[in-house]
Amino acid sequence: MRVLAFACAGLVGAAPAGAKPDQKADKKAVAGKKAVIDQLAIALAGVDDEAAAKAADELGDSTDPAAHEALLDGLAWGLRAPVAVQAASALAKHPAPPDVSSLRRYATHHNPTVRGSALTALALYPDPVAHAAVVQGLHDPAGVVRASAANAAAKAHVREAIEPLFALLARGEEPAARALAAMADADLVRKLGDQLGKVPDASLALCLGLVLRRPDFGPDAERVEVVRAIGKITDQAAVNALTDYIDATPKNPPRPSRAEAEKMVEARLSGGAK
Repeated sequence: MRVLAFACAGLVGAAPAGAKPDQKADKKAVAGKKAVIDQLAIALAGVDDEAAAKAADELGDSTDPAAHEALLDGLAWGLRAPVAVQAASALAKHPAPPDVSSLRRYATHHNPTVRGSALTALALYPDPVAHAAVVQGLHDPAGVVRASAANAAAKAHVREAIEPLFALLARGEEPAARALAAMADADLVRKLGDQLGKVPDASLALCLGLVLRRPDFGPDAERVEVVRAIGKITDQAAVNALTDYIDATPKNPPRPSRAEAEKMVEARLSGGAK
């Protein structure tokens, strides 16, 4: 009985009057999470780039608003290039409107890799300011940055990017061809067809061939128009594009676009067309 009495006394002394055990556990868990985020924020600002990049990644994985704030704070104070690249990517794991101004600033960073990373992240923000930064990135002097901007434009379907992408297509830049193909509807395909002789044949064939293989592009009558546009290109790339479409498309159910592509390839290979 005396042992039991002492045990009960210990339990009564362990918890304040009116406090529930689960409330105490919740407070402890919250304090623990805050401590972890604080430590990650310290590592993010530290001198060890590898540890800082890892901290950025872990903060990005967290759904805690405090972790997101830690990333924004780190970017606001300034991060070295390898860490800034990781922080920009981490921030975009849980996009929030305040991120755009920070990412836009890093899209003009002196390091091309950082600029590219910021533009890639901005693709996830449906914000006119973000889209304007992506369009600006298409004019960047560094090819790697223009490629990131083209990919971002395609991912976010930034319609304002179409004209600059045509300019890059005229320079034979593959990312621009891929971006235009990803964004193309029937009207844009017709505009692409009008570029024959204005842009490199290989780039135009690549772009139209990618449109042709898009499962969401159609109906098939529109694919037939794409096949015919490719057929006007004399470069070997046109045959490659049509062949890729034939190989990627099952024979059944029959598609007029596939049949037309087969006829064109057969004619080219037999010397019937040049």
